[in-house]
Amino acid sequence: MLDEQMLTSLQEQDLNMGELYPVLRRAIVEMYLEPGALLSIRDICEHFKIGRSPARDTLLRLDQEGLVTLLPQRGTMISLIDLNRVNEERFMRLSVEEAVMKLFMACHTPTDIILLQEVLRKENELLEMKNVDIRNFLLLDDQFHQIFYSVTKRLFSHHTLQSVSGHYRRIRLLSLDDNKKLTEIVKQHEGLITASQARDTEMMQSIFHLHICKLEREEGKIVKKFPYLFQEYENTSHKADLFWEGDYLQSIKSLAQ
Repeated sequence: MLDEQMLTSLQEQDLNMGELYPVLRRAIVEMYLEPGALLSIRDICEHFKIGRSPARDTLLRLDQEGLVTLLPQRGTMISLIDLNRVNEERFMRLSVEEAVMKLFMACHTPTDIILLQEVLRKENELLEMKNVDIRNFLLLDDQFHQIFYSVTKRLFSHHTLQSVSGHYRRIRLLSLDDNKKLTEIVKQHEGLITASQARDTEMMQSIFHLHICKLEREEGKIVKKFPYLFQEYENTSHKADLFWEGDYLQSIKSLAQ
């Protein structure tokens, strides 16, 4: 099931598109729903107790974002991960955030460093847990990087990148399959803080580039492990779970343990 916090307020009331859209989008990009799973307007109406018009409008908006695929006579499919789209989304983040980092180096204060260190502390606390919640870890990662945008007054850029990075988000979730990788990310965050304190722009850019581009080198392994989740390697013999049948990401992480 989707997490209780997401669904509790949605079970017994009529929703409009503005209320449904963020919930369904999150279910897709956070991989509660399996890429390739089929759903219909009727599924959505019954599950969320919503009318057909807002359900249809939500699917059309998600289709425009490339997160669902409308299939004539079959309904709607949660879009498979598109590696070309992943690369485009990563390129946008790399390009924008490198510029933001340079601005940050010129204007940050000791208080800003403390904010980064506080998020880093929370990341280390999370790593000490027996079973690390990958979604919570990525949320902290987002919070860490958002500080750079906030300090430089570029939050619109951050929100825009977040809104168009659904394919990149999903492959990031698939990539974080052991604590060693999480620990490496935290160490890179430590390096970014050290570079910031020293106002060493070259060091900052080097660490950041490694931080963002490392996933690109791991994509082949991820595709080999989950070929049926990717558009380029679609396996028609694989049948995705039914709509709302479970937390897909949790199910594959459990199998891997």
